[in-house]
Amino acid sequence: MSITAELARVAAATPDAPALLDRDRELTFRQLLAEVRRIAGVLAAHGVPRGARVAVPAERHWSTVAGALGVLHAGAAYLPVSPGDPPDRLRSTLTTAGAVAVLARDATLAALAPALRGLDVAPLSVDGHAAGSTPVVSPDDLAYLMFTSGSTGVPKGVLVPHRAVLTAGAALRERYGITHRDRVLNLTPLIWDTSGEEIYPTLFGGAAVVCDDRTADASMATLLAVVADRGVTVVNLATALWNELVDHLVTTGEPLPASLRLVVMGGEEARARTVRLWSERVPEHVRLINAYGQTETVMVTHAADIGGRVGRALRDTDDVPIGHALPHVEEILAPREGGAAELSVAGPTVAWGYHHRPDLTAERFAPERAGRAYRTGDLVRTRPDGSLSFIGRADRQLKVRGVRVEPAEVERAMTACPGVTTATVFAVDGEHPTLIGVYLPSATDPATPADVVRALEASLPRTMLPHHVHARSSLPLTATGKVDVAALRAAFTPRAPAPVEDDAHDVLTHVETAYREVLDAEVDTDSSYFELGGDSLIAVRLLTRLHQRVGVRLGVRDVFEHPTPRLLAKLVEARVSG
Repeated sequence: MSITAELARVAAATPDAPALLDRDRELTFRQLLAEVRRIAGVLAAHGVPRGARVAVPAERHWSTVAGALGVLHAGAAYLPVSPGDPPDRLRSTLTTAGAVAVLARDATLAALAPALRGLDVAPLSVDGHAAGSTPVVSPDDLAYLMFTSGSTGVPKGVLVPHRAVLTAGAALRERYGITHRDRVLNLTPLIWDTSGEEIYPTLFGGAAVVCDDRTADASMATLLAVVADRGVTVVNLATALWNELVDHLVTTGEPLPASLRLVVMGGEEARARTVRLWSERVPEHVRLINAYGQTETVMVTHAADIGGRVGRALRDTDDVPIGHALPHVEEILAPREGGAAELSVAGPTVAWGYHHRPDLTAERFAPERAGRAYRTGDLVRTRPDGSLSFIGRADRQLKVRGVRVEPAEVERAMTACPGVTTATVFAVDGEHPTLIGVYLPSATDPATPADVVRALEASLPRTMLPHHVHARSSLPLTATGKVDVAALRAAFTPRAPAPVEDDAHDVLTHVETAYREVLDAEVDTDSSYFELGGDSLIAVRLLTRLHQRVGVRLGVRDVFEHPTPRLLAKLVEARVSG
């Protein structure tokens, strides 16, 4: 059975149930299946062969979900790409993957034109008319090719077959208790594996996927408003964003929307104190699940219910469990020092490997009695009940605010900047993990931090940009001549947040103080939000602080378009007076 064959089974059982809900269109399962078949016909009419890679721009819109499913029904594999990436990076992704077409809305295709120029890739619109027959798809056919950050400085394309998605989707439908009564928010862009958790278990369970473009650029208050407006019952949040949700609930006293019954979070280590704060404030009927998995093992391999009494019992120093393996997963533990073990995962959801990377595939994937096993590189500890806790990485790969980042890829981009001799990248723990880039300027025509930031913005997606970039006259070295990352990390340990300012201060002072608190940096009236390391997740926290201080609700786009305290304060004053 293929993914769309499973969709057809659900559509036959509940043809008129809602399947895909957007602000401008709502599709029943019958209508969604018809749309999927029409899109597959568009691809067939343009001669897209079985097994070909078709790029699908990741947007928070119903056509992205329908487009990906249409690619699958055509016997092709979808390649999720981010329309906001620099054109050169998009062009490289399409070329590396061997994409033969890009399927998108007409407006998106127009925006992608610079990236498609000079490539032998057919731009196809989901608005096209269907024609032609589609092949029978096997569970062993490729479903998608998804790129993750690469350990050698080159992104890795993970090859995932239909069978893996079917198995993981069915397991999560059961684990999350998805039924036809649920509405699940598609918050995560298609370029991330977590989007599969929001789409496939939902459709397989006869529930509705909710798309809403307001979630692409919203404060936590707006996100909760979307949940309430759309009657969302399940949300899946990166751990960093869930931290922001807890902070919002604690500081505002606002209850969760009444429709919400399940919150899933994951992507990086959760802190016991934050879990306890959640469990003390959120009713027990709202489940909180800590989910663990990798793109290479498809969606989720381990999960733990950590809300309610479990969360209230946690002490600040406790590890937060990632739980037991799902039924289809075989966990393999290789003992390490101090009671830790390196986790490998085997079973039917393990990916085929990395696209055109046989060396790295051989290094990370290996045959096992349960099929192929993937070496996660994560260190875990077994708890008394047999569940696992995550305790760190065995290699340099980082998880920063829910996104996997390979320092080598960022270092490579930094070193390529004019005026940079060498660079190193590392993460510093704090209230929020922070990615730091440190470099040695060239002796002649040295680059400034602002120069490096501008160069990185043109070559890397925003999720991989360092939050702070610093120039140094020298880098500390170990006895073996390697950069002493531990010494650098100690030098850049965050300072304590600045004290909260008195309510008598003016708007500009409140904005500057909020900047200092969330960016942990020296700030003046014309400091640039981006040069200080700001990103969309930090912006959510900034907006929460501003709302607490001055009572004005702003959006992430407002911060991006008014990036200095002076400009943002003027906007706040205008909103107050308006």
